[in-house]
Amino acid sequence: MIIRNCNVIDCTGRLPYQADVQVENGMITKIGENLCGDSILDAQGGYLIPGLVNLHVHINRRHLSRGTGVFREGAPAIENGSDYHRILYAARNAWYELSQGITTTRDLCSVGRTASALKSAIQSGIIRGPRMYVCGMGIAATCGHETHRYAGAVEVDGPYEVMKATRYEIKLGADFIKVMASGGLGGMPEHEHPAWSEFTVEEIQAACVAAHSHNRGVTVHAMGELPVMNSLLGGVDGIEHGAVLTERALDIMNERNVYYVPTASGVTAVAEKERRNGRASLADMMRKYVVDPQRESIQKARQRGILIGAGSDTLGSIPEELLILQECGLTPYEALQTATINAAKILKNEDRFGTVECGKVADLVLLKGNPLEDLQSITDVQRVFLGGEEVNEKWMCNLQ
Repeated sequence: MIIRNCNVIDCTGRLPYQADVQVENGMITKIGENLCGDSILDAQGGYLIPGLVNLHVHINRRHLSRGTGVFREGAPAIENGSDYHRILYAARNAWYELSQGITTTRDLCSVGRTASALKSAIQSGIIRGPRMYVCGMGIAATCGHETHRYAGAVEVDGPYEVMKATRYEIKLGADFIKVMASGGLGGMPEHEHPAWSEFTVEEIQAACVAAHSHNRGVTVHAMGELPVMNSLLGGVDGIEHGAVLTERALDIMNERNVYYVPTASGVTAVAEKERRNGRASLADMMRKYVVDPQRESIQKARQRGILIGAGSDTLGSIPEELLILQECGLTPYEALQTATINAAKILKNEDRFGTVECGKVADLVLLKGNPLEDLQSITDVQRVFLGGEEVNEKWMCNLQ
């Protein structure tokens, strides 16, 4: 297949350029002018970018309205549903993500183990969907984050239990490990707080030793100053949310190449939801401890050259995430890279996807407008390709 008459934004840092792109056997094989082939797709001057990556999803919790991609208030609470409902939600939401140009997702623990089941079903050809990376269950302290409302984490205490739980998740096929190092927003103010540290340095270190010995990375849910620092001292590979990144924390992140996935759109949406629901004081508390300091942390991380990746969390979206990153000082190109090449680096697959280059997998998105002029253009998706195949209803039904 030849994709002709397109403006390529390859996300290597090169400015957009006009070219034809040849795709064979799911790979990008040639980029140039006036390419010939049996199958021609006229891009009509659209903008071709790499497939987008969402680095922080909870795939069976996202209640999406297909028309807007916005979280629907009043959607059924899947934490109270059956595994059957959860897997159906997961499949629907994965398909929606893919239809919006997100060709790869990274699940940071969903209710039960439905994300792992969905990934297996996609890989075996039972159902079509995006590429998936999953952590299985999160690892939390007793009464910690994810344990009050969602069955998304196992509860363990002490280095021995943490290490055993880490090995068990790897045994069940986890691509990486997620540790709940702090409280979060979902249980505020009764059950948790973003500043609370829920694991010691030794406990986090136990998870890292076990995971790294099996060539798995460790990322942490960490919001406040102390849990972020404990996580870094414990040897983690990534920080999720990271509302408060001190200068010392940023120094360690630079020295050890620790990445940062803020999920700013997600945490902002939680606060906004509470305000809409008449809980203004709680929304103000969330802004004080997470939303506002996080914007400052993003600015500092960008200035320090920290590897930043894009993730939506439950209530956010990748378009909203990129716009917030732009507000925090990233250029439109840098923001786009957080969901492409940066994300591929975080997944340790930058040689496989994340840019439009020869030899890369043909995960591609054709946009009508130029996202470097207006990041909102990534919502105007014309076509999506996963492994060189166009994603549409016919593709969805072409099962193995």
